[in-house]
Amino acid sequence: MPDNLATLQAEIEGDAARIAELVKHFEESKEWATQEKVFEMLGRIDHMHRVCIWRIHEVMTELGGQGLVDRLQMDPVIKTLFILYDLLPPESPYAREHQPRDLLPE
Repeated sequence: MPDNLATLQAEIEGDAARIAELVKHFEESKEWATQEKVFEMLGRIDHMHRVCIWRIHEVMTELGGQGLVDRLQMDPVIKTLFILYDLLPPESPYAREHQPRDLLPE
């Protein structure tokens, strides 16, 4: 893995760990109004990103074929993104079970 890619992967892992800490903090918070707004915000950000990433994946598959998508999945940073947005089978017990058609506008 090139140094740049290793650095990016380490940054992503650090961000994921910090996000997990923050989520735990807000889950344990007794400030219910703040907690509700934080989780609503996270849900909306996730939904917005998920719809956009799924659409990018669909267009890549249409224009570049499955070979392009397979090649992109070999990159560990892109693979992480695809796993986070349920485009690849989960490697974590925390992955969600969504289908892209459930999230994309008609």
